[in-house]
Amino acid sequence: MKKIILIAIIALSNNLLNAQGGECFTPDNPLNQKAISNYVYNQDGPIKIIRVNFHYMLKDDGTGNFNETSDNYSTRPYNGYMYAEDMVKWCNEHWDTNIALNHMPIPAVSVLPKKVRYQLCGVFFHKNTTDYYTYDTHLSMPPFVENSGEVLNIYIQYGHRTNPSAGGVAGGEKTSIFNAYLNYKLFIDNNQPWYHSYVYKIINHEVGHLLNLGHAIQSCCGSMTSNCDGLDDTPTYGWLINNGYTDPCCWNCPSGSNNLMDYCASQTALSPMQIARMHACIDGSKLFYRNCKYKTQSLNITNFTTNKAYITKYVTIPSNSNIVVGNNSALFINAEEVMIDGEFEVQLGSVLNVDIVPECN
Repeated sequence: MKKIILIAIIALSNNLLNAQGGECFTPDNPLNQKAISNYVYNQDGPIKIIRVNFHYMLKDDGTGNFNETSDNYSTRPYNGYMYAEDMVKWCNEHWDTNIALNHMPIPAVSVLPKKVRYQLCGVFFHKNTTDYYTYDTHLSMPPFVENSGEVLNIYIQYGHRTNPSAGGVAGGEKTSIFNAYLNYKLFIDNNQPWYHSYVYKIINHEVGHLLNLGHAIQSCCGSMTSNCDGLDDTPTYGWLINNGYTDPCCWNCPSGSNNLMDYCASQTALSPMQIARMHACIDGSKLFYRNCKYKTQSLNITNFTTNKAYITKYVTIPSNSNIVVGNNSALFINAEEVMIDGEFEVQLGSVLNVDIVPECN
């Protein structure tokens, strides 16, 4: 077998030829909301790409959510792999957009680029009816974590058991996104892309929490003294009331918020200090979640049986291996270099996704 060195992105399958904010249950953590010190955000620096895994919670028979082969609802040729790809694309387009704050402090602050994006690192399907109904509230997130310490894990849920307006909850390196599948079904029934924007804004809001952002004012509505996130350029509820904002916590009105970290219709804007805090987190505790950082230097892959995501600087498929990616499964690899010496087959309906990313400083 001739040695093959992969130096470009590959995505192979019969489906993937190229590879309003709901209520948030994530509490603000005062220990993580201290003012930024000794960190300078470089708006001319590179975009920082964070690895994410998508997890689908399903019933025993593979229904109740997207699965490997279908959306379990319509006649569209669409499945969980495709939804994950689309949602990452939409989330990234949302991260690429920043707008002026509706709640603008005095003096006014600039609109800076956010410089954050995602890379889809893996897709997983959990078929267990008990788990499907156990982890459908904000009280307990699913325990399934892949690539701990290197990937943010996003759980796509049908809905929230008791709260139809629930958005999500986040903590550590994972977030549950409620009503994602329900909103997809509403999109199919009504042909309204708004239902997708509802979900990707919630995902970015919850990931904002994972990157050390608190709610701008939402957790402090009604308090004239509290400062929710501890940042000087996100005005407090009390300051807004005293400066003529009649209803700063409304969902969609002239005096309402448009901050990504509030509950509002726009849910897009971030202040310079919010952006700086995110990047301080990425350069600190979430450093190895970047797609150009590798904890493991080398790995031999000799077999494959179920969905897997490998993150290693150098990956080798040795000559004695015989890798078959079949049965609608998916193999994801994030590496600087991949060498294939052995037999390798990707069957129709299955996915091979290789992202070649040089290590960064």
